[in-house]
Amino acid sequence: MKVLITGGMGVIGAETSRKFVNEGHRPVVMARHRDDRLIDDIVDNIDFEAGDILDWPRLLEIIKKHKVTHIVHAAAFVGAVSASNPALSIQVNVMGMVNVLEAARAFDIRRVVYTSAKGIYGPVLGEYGPPHYKPIPEDAPKNPQRIYDSAKLMGEQTGIYYANNMGVDVAIIRFATTYGPGKTARHGKMGVTSQIVENPFHGLPFHHPAGGDAKDDFIYNKDSAAGIYLATVADKVPSRVYNIGSGVAHSLNDFADVLRKKIPGADIKIGPGTNFLGMPYPPHGVYDVSRARTELGFTAQYDIERAIGDYLDSLKRMQARGI
Repeated sequence: MKVLITGGMGVIGAETSRKFVNEGHRPVVMARHRDDRLIDDIVDNIDFEAGDILDWPRLLEIIKKHKVTHIVHAAAFVGAVSASNPALSIQVNVMGMVNVLEAARAFDIRRVVYTSAKGIYGPVLGEYGPPHYKPIPEDAPKNPQRIYDSAKLMGEQTGIYYANNMGVDVAIIRFATTYGPGKTARHGKMGVTSQIVENPFHGLPFHHPAGGDAKDDFIYNKDSAAGIYLATVADKVPSRVYNIGSGVAHSLNDFADVLRKKIPGADIKIGPGTNFLGMPYPPHGVYDVSRARTELGFTAQYDIERAIGDYLDSLKRMQARGI
């Protein structure tokens, strides 16, 4: 197997690249610009190729050069930049997926694994929201509110179309709320789940105005990467679409309790409420992960205590390397 990982130097992509290396593979890592900060420990075990996912001839060139057999498509246009540039967001996140699928069809790629997002479900309401938090199955209603999430859902639907009509084997991974090293190092203060760990690590306070009562499904980046890996190497992906999460409800206050044990004196204050992201709709919920467990053999290995411990150890190593 020779795997191409688009966006393989991003936050999830870097951990995915590391997972493949640790499993004995030498992945091809494709990114628009080279930035080794999140993969500096494995740079001798990857093949880097510069390329834009919208440059289809370049994508074909890379696949042909390395005799690629599998593709993990993690490249995306995300966050506030995506929201402020909807046309480019759709171009990158939808047409980029189309380019990957067309390339897969041209070269008989054995499987494409597409990384999607929890936001495709949109507002988490009724029995899936507070206070019940019934686990959300893959066939729950979809009502994305942000342009990024809408584009991700379109990417999913395009992948399913190619699987059903074009003979391309596609697996779709929908992550729960991800956390782990990289967001702050790469993107600045983008994620509450990064700040609540990284601020105390750096001796800074973490004061958040609201959301301490919200329950959510948090998945550590190493578990996210494991889900991608299993979807890539599985003999079959009969259901095509898989929730990848912990399947367990936690709150930011649960995170705070763990951090206070690991960093005595950590200054953490979280206000009440059931929405810690400040979105105009309820975004928090817990995944039903039974399909991924049954069909992919996936079970999250990092509960929040183990994950936060590993996260802090990773920050120490990054700090020692000047990252």
